[in-house]
Amino acid sequence: MADRRPNIILIMSDQHNAHVMGCSGNGIVQTPNLDELARTGVHFTSTYCPYPLCVPSRMAFMTGQYPSTVNVWDNGSVLSSSIPTFAHALGAAGYEADLCGRMHFVGPDQFHGFEKRLFGDNGPFLSKEICGHGFNRTNGQTKYAVEVSGHGNCGYQEYDRLVTEHACRFVDDHDPADRPYCLVVGYTLPHNPLICRRDLFEYYLERIPVPEPVSAEYLAKLNPGLRKWRERRGVDDLTPEQNHRALAAYYGLVTEMDGNVGAIIEAARTSAAGDNTVVIYCSDHGDHACEHGMWWKSSHLEGSARVPLLVSCPGQPDGGRTVEAVVSLIDVGPTVLELAGADPLPDVAGRSLAGFLRRDSAPTDWPNEIFCEYIGAHGDQPSCMVRSGDWKLIYYAEFDSHLLYNLKTDPEELDDRAGDPVCAEIATTLLEKIHGRWSAAKMLEGGAKERRAQALIRGCGHPLMPHPVPRPDPLERAHQFDFSQVPNWPEIRTRFDDPPDAPS
Repeated sequence: MADRRPNIILIMSDQHNAHVMGCSGNGIVQTPNLDELARTGVHFTSTYCPYPLCVPSRMAFMTGQYPSTVNVWDNGSVLSSSIPTFAHALGAAGYEADLCGRMHFVGPDQFHGFEKRLFGDNGPFLSKEICGHGFNRTNGQTKYAVEVSGHGNCGYQEYDRLVTEHACRFVDDHDPADRPYCLVVGYTLPHNPLICRRDLFEYYLERIPVPEPVSAEYLAKLNPGLRKWRERRGVDDLTPEQNHRALAAYYGLVTEMDGNVGAIIEAARTSAAGDNTVVIYCSDHGDHACEHGMWWKSSHLEGSARVPLLVSCPGQPDGGRTVEAVVSLIDVGPTVLELAGADPLPDVAGRSLAGFLRRDSAPTDWPNEIFCEYIGAHGDQPSCMVRSGDWKLIYYAEFDSHLLYNLKTDPEELDDRAGDPVCAEIATTLLEKIHGRWSAAKMLEGGAKERRAQALIRGCGHPLMPHPVPRPDPLERAHQFDFSQVPNWPEIRTRFDDPPDAPS
């Protein structure tokens, strides 16, 4: 008799702003497949990453613990193989847990509990002629990525297409008489380079209004932590026209990614076990996508720290609902384990969201509180965020200062209440929560140790990110882009006369 525990398809994109979906109320972007997941499932509208950077956020997602707990500090950090992940727990429960595509594991262990990798990570698909010198220095999080935005093909688009192809083949070929599976699909889009298909670029360039420059009044009132963030990345040097092109490309990449998601949803629907397959969609962190005139991740503002989370279960009677409870990516693993009937991971911070999937079983004791921490590139110093109910406080250790927002009345984060005497008690309470569980000194110490370890590994010639899974080399057609379309390209290019080779 076939095992009727559900199959689970968990799709994780890279750098998707939660506001850039039709089901989030965005009237311009075309995301019909994500919208369909929301229509048939549950949309968690207040979901946050635990760290607005790829590797720490993903390792927290895999383990159900905060990055500072598992000692993962930046994109070069190695998750200890002694720390269990939800993939380990699924295997112990009799599931086939497979990974197809990106998870950004660093170091010799490229599985961390997964039984198979159907397709490897995306390193060889880097389009260095598009990314340029600025990308190689800081993983693309510089204004160069916005300056050269436009239409064409880059390796990441081809990578995601191949990941989709392998994932669909797996779903099509799975025999319901075999063990149930959890297939984790890792995409790179809509991560920059900000290069999308020409038809989509032109579609969005025509429909997206040219962004207004950030007002001098707003900039004059900025908290020093946020002002320093902007200075380090040069976002205030970008023109409205450059931001417009980049935003059109970003929307185009979201739509391209949505098409890949749709192919997997269709494969699941038409498979032999289509009536017994859970589909979950999320992203590892957001992208400011020109909100506040900012780009990329690595801040605690909503565009960067908030992520999409959609869960669609077979025969879900309460589909089409939104859940406003404050939740975290570290809750996804425990949710998957409960849906699979697997034993939970021991001593984790994440909690299962399964109770929210039925209207009549939503938990009444949900804490409605999450933390998000960060220390990363560009010389940034440690920072931390707590969201508790409607209130959100961002603390900058570099300046011993904070921002305070009420997201119910100020969802765009334009009214910093940190200096408001009426909010002094709220600010004190939230600061106590941060300092009671989080230490900037620990983050600095951990980050320094990790960088020394990375230097030793590189110094003896061992790669930090080996790729043990066979995959084809990137195809030439994955790299097609006409730089002549970029305004002021000759001037931009002079800053990158001798770009180094792309990192391995």
